[in-house]
Amino acid sequence: MKAGNHSGFTLIEIAIVLAIIGMVMLLVIPRLPSSDLENLKISSRTLAATIRYMQERAATSRTTYILAMAPGSEYLKCIEVGGDGSDKEPADPLLQRLALKEGVIVADVRIPRLGKIADGQIRIDVGMGGIRDFITIHLRSTGGQFWTVMAFPAGGKVKAFEGYLEHPP
Repeated sequence: MKAGNHSGFTLIEIAIVLAIIGMVMLLVIPRLPSSDLENLKISSRTLAATIRYMQERAATSRTTYILAMAPGSEYLKCIEVGGDGSDKEPADPLLQRLALKEGVIVADVRIPRLGKIADGQIRIDVGMGGIRDFITIHLRSTGGQFWTVMAFPAGGKVKAFEGYLEHPP
């Protein structure tokens, strides 16, 4: 029998094309604009994880940290309290780059003994025993959506919830 003319792609050619498409996707997808709601969700979950981490670091390193915020703005910063009581940049690189995503602001902060704080600046102490008060932080996107971060004083539990909540669900 005579061998016929077989046309098509080999498995190697297909694998190379898929690898190239995969590399292009890795470069393009992170550069695509993300939505306000996605930025808000990521910011709230990152803030909750950072507060939990600050509590763990404070307990294990016997260091006091401060979470500084300015409601009505995107200002959010972690500060380490030195042995002499002075404020300094945290030694931990994870705490140095605390930031909200683009288009997300701290709308207000609620602390039962202080009430609702919607402007100015607030400093929340995170010591060896964790946070002292129940804290509710509302984050808002430019589109007007909200996410709520609640930090509970007993046990170091911190949760992020979709929407504007004033009390734990």
